[in-house]
Amino acid sequence: MKARPFLSLAIIVVLIVLVFTAFAISGGDEEESLHNVPLPSVSLGCDRVIWEKGKLELHAKTSNINDPIFTWSLDGVAVDGRERIVQSFDLGRHIVLVNVSFNDQSQSLETDKSVIVIDSIEGVSIKDFKVSNNQWGFQTMYHGKKSGVAGVIVFVNSGLPHEVDSCGHLSTEPLSASEHPWYAEYQGKVVASDSFNLKELHEAKIVKIDLGSVYTAGGTVDGRIVLMNTGSTRIEGFDIDTKIVNLKYAWMGNTAKKEFSNSYRSNLAPGENYEIPIRITIPEKIGGVRPTGKYKITVNLLLNGKTVDTKIAHTKVT
Repeated sequence: MKARPFLSLAIIVVLIVLVFTAFAISGGDEEESLHNVPLPSVSLGCDRVIWEKGKLELHAKTSNINDPIFTWSLDGVAVDGRERIVQSFDLGRHIVLVNVSFNDQSQSLETDKSVIVIDSIEGVSIKDFKVSNNQWGFQTMYHGKKSGVAGVIVFVNSGLPHEVDSCGHLSTEPLSASEHPWYAEYQGKVVASDSFNLKELHEAKIVKIDLGSVYTAGGTVDGRIVLMNTGSTRIEGFDIDTKIVNLKYAWMGNTAKKEFSNSYRSNLAPGENYEIPIRITIPEKIGGVRPTGKYKITVNLLLNGKTVDTKIAHTKVT
C-alpha cells in the first residue's frame, strides 16, 4: 500500500467546506430502514476429496439459530458430536449428514456433504477462470464436479507454488497485462496446465471515503480517501473532483454547494492502493454560528479526463 503523508491546499479547503460551511442547519430525524428477518440456516461447506486414509474435521456452521442440538450420521450410522467432529474415513465415497434442531426441538434443518478418499490421481483436475481484470482463479474438480481436493499446488509464470484452500479454490495476486502460463500438481504429478491472457485495462476504483458519520464542533476529523488500481496496467496519474452540498439549503443551487478538482501523480501497479489522508480540527463556531448540520460529499475519480468511479459519503456535525 502506498500512502501520501500530505494534503494539497485545495483538498484542505474541500474538507473545511465540507465540515464547517457556515450554514447553520438543524439535524432532522434519521431515515428508518426496514430489514428482512434473516432465516435460520446450516451448512457443512463444500464436498471434499482427501488422499488415502485420514482424518477430517467437519464443522456445522449455523446462522440465526439459538441453542442448536446437533445429530450427526456417517453413511447412515449415528456419530457423536456437537457443532464440530473429527472423523476417520476409509477409501471410497462417504455421505456425512447433520440434523440441527432448535426452538426447543420444534424446528429442524439438515444438510449433507460428500467426502471421497482416493489413492489415485485419476479424475483430479483443475478449472481456471477470470476473477477480475487483474486476477485469475483456479478451482479443483473431481470427475468433472467441483470439489475441494486438498494438496493441489498451482504454479503461475513459473513462480512460487501456491496451494488451494480446503474447498480447492485459489486466486492469484493482481497481475499485469500479458499471457501467463500455469500448471497444477497433485501428489507430485501434473494434473493440468494452460495459460491465460490478461488484456490491458486502465482502471481504478474508490475503495472508501473513510469519514465518521458524526462529529462534534471543536473536535477533530481524522479520515482518508482510498483508491485502488483495479486494472492491469500502471496508473501514473489521476484526478479527483469533489462536490459538497449543504442538504438543508440544496434548493438554493450553487449557493449551497462547492466543487473542487485536484490532480495527482502516482505509480500504482495493479492491486496497489493510494491514500489521501484527511486531518482537520473543527472550530466550535464560525461567524458566531455553531457549524452543525448534515452534508453530502460526492467524490469522482477521473483517469485521462474520464470519470471511472464515483462514491458518496455523508457526515454530520452536532
